[in-house]
Amino acid sequence: MPGEPGNKQRLRALAAFLPIFEEPGFSAGETVFPPDLPNGVGRFPYSVRSESVTRFVEMLYAENWIVPFDWSKWFETQEARDLFDGDGAALAKASEDQLSKMLTFCERRCRFGWGDPLLDDFESGLIQGIVRRAHELQGYDFG
Repeated sequence: MPGEPGNKQRLRALAAFLPIFEEPGFSAGETVFPPDLPNGVGRFPYSVRSESVTRFVEMLYAENWIVPFDWSKWFETQEARDLFDGDGAALAKASEDQLSKMLTFCERRCRFGWGDPLLDDFESGLIQGIVRRAHELQGYDFG
């Protein structure tokens, strides 16, 4: 949890994904639209995450970025609206705790409904912004 020993390791683990996610041609995954069955029955599309995104999500759980809290209620707050605002001003100043809340929301909401909103969060650049902020918070040097 934020404020406990080991946070530098947690930030480092998150920031380590920045070069991967900023690589030209990076793809978080894809939505697959399978053809209808021969009898005309339609099949639901499904999402497939890339290997790097799968490793990223595993790291989120291993490093305790995904935390238990009422994320659906939090998402309705002004704090969350500011952090998820497209201009990125609040995200550029986000604390480690706020990054954890954002990542928890992004990952946990994937368990409800159709599709994979996390792939949309990569497409919009939100996840890259969160990872970039973690990089800034801990001063990680990739060189």
